[in-house]
Amino acid sequence: MGFLRGKLTYANVISTMCLFMLLGGGAYAATQLPKNSVGPNQIKDGAITGKEIKKGSIDTSKLTAATVAGLKGAKGDSGAVGPQGAQGAQGTTNSGAYATVEAGSEPDFVGAHPGFAAVEKAQEGVACLTPTAGTNIEHPLASVDLGGSSEGKAKFVEPLADGVALVCDPGQLEVRTFEMLGEPLVLESSNSVAFTVFAPTP
Repeated sequence: MGFLRGKLTYANVISTMCLFMLLGGGAYAATQLPKNSVGPNQIKDGAITGKEIKKGSIDTSKLTAATVAGLKGAKGDSGAVGPQGAQGAQGTTNSGAYATVEAGSEPDFVGAHPGFAAVEKAQEGVACLTPTAGTNIEHPLASVDLGGSSEGKAKFVEPLADGVALVCDPGQLEVRTFEMLGEPLVLESSNSVAFTVFAPTP
């Protein structure tokens, strides 16, 4: 003891006390940090690794879109083939009725004319086409056949919708043809216009 008393000086005592205080304060800081006292600024990059993260504590809302996309698993096996469906209704090959009508006061069909049985001239510039059973003539279309018409005049054709025929018999398709005639030119009914008519299937 006498030996120790000889070595103890004021400086030795003070330095020893400071050492204990520093060690005690560091241990306190490491084990008794106040709540919410550590934030992003206190955490070094790379300080937290996978083993520090609790399993199941992070969901996809905390991950980037690229990371979520990378989580896609392998493609699964194909499922079983389902039962065969019922057979559909039989389709139809009927695309509508059509015919080309030659010019003249006693016209006739040129070539095939499916959907139409006959054609006649009711008066100058008015042709009446008789459709076969089942042909729908509610919305007909027509165009001038320039190859079968007279030359040198502007020509026009107008099919009338079913139900508004003015000259032809009920149930017939009435088609009117015109040319620009006279001096000065005026639009007049004409038998010199050939035409093609088409009645599409509704």
